Amino acid sequence: MLGDKIKLYRENKKMTQNDIADILDVSAGTISKYESGALEPSIESLKRLAELFGISIDELLNDEKEKLDLSKINVLDILREQKEMKLKGNLYHQTQVSFAYNTNHIEGSTLTEDQTRYIFETNTILFEGDTIAKVDDILETANHFKLVDYMLNVADEPLTEEMMKMFHKILKEGTMDSRKDWFNVGEYKKLANEAGTMQTSSPKQTPKDMQKLMEWYNSLSEITIKEIIEFHARFEKIHPFQDGNGRVGRMVAFKECLKNNIVPFIILDKDKLFYYRGLKEYQNKTEKGYLIDTCLNAQDQYSSMIEYYLK
Repeated sequence: MLGDKIKLYRENKKMTQNDIADILDVSAGTISKYESGALEPSIESLKRLAELFGISIDELLNDEKEKLDLSKINVLDILREQKEMKLKGNLYHQTQVSFAYNTNHIEGSTLTEDQTRYIFETNTILFEGDTIAKVDDILETANHFKLVDYMLNVADEPLTEEMMKMFHKILKEGTMDSRKDWFNVGEYKKLANEAGTMQTSSPKQTPKDMQKLMEWYNSLSEITIKEIIEFHARFEKIHPFQDGNGRVGRMVAFKECLKNNIVPFIILDKDKLFYYRGLKEYQNKTEKGYLIDTCLNAQDQYSSMIEYYLK
């Protein structure tokens, strides 16, 4: 309400109703009526109030809540603080559930978002009717929660190959894959793999390609979201691990956004076809914009999440 805003700005200026009245050349009772909503200021009074408060008339009249200035928020600090609080219903809590559900579902997990949330909140699995869940789906969901916590601990550290290997190890620990010697959990692949229909680096070439990728990334004088998206596309083209590359790659992108104080992004399962198309076109060097737009849209969605939980 306009009256509330006049009162708020007046008090912020440490001024009395009499002070304002003297400036506007009206009575103190008139200012009281402005603030109670019993009387609307004239156009001339609105101009003088806006000038006095150092704002525009539009700002004075606008009844909408002020938009959260995300540039002044350190998302990493907030996530770390909320992680330690161990409370439900905050940005950290929703990030854990949304990230685990969507990134695993993109890769074929059959768990629902409710089941994912239940695992995070209770460390148990919720079954409905005759629902059957794969043990690996449950393990990788629980592992993803651990991975996010580890990522938050090291988010402000420089990205290294060893760190990415640790991401993979945490994600795949205890799964059926981890019991296969050839799978090489926490290390680069031993056998050839592919990303959809895209040819990837051979096992022999992978260490060299990853070294080149890191040399390029570490040579950058500035990291923006576009460089992080570029890194992600190159990482997925190499596909350095036997499996789990998408989830590790998306975790790396989230970490690097946090490190560089950029609003991070979570690719949602509903947008996976746009994401896959974007990666394919980016890697084929036919079109970069599709993947960039998909990631920027995901960033907007995470920005909305931040605003919801921090306003």
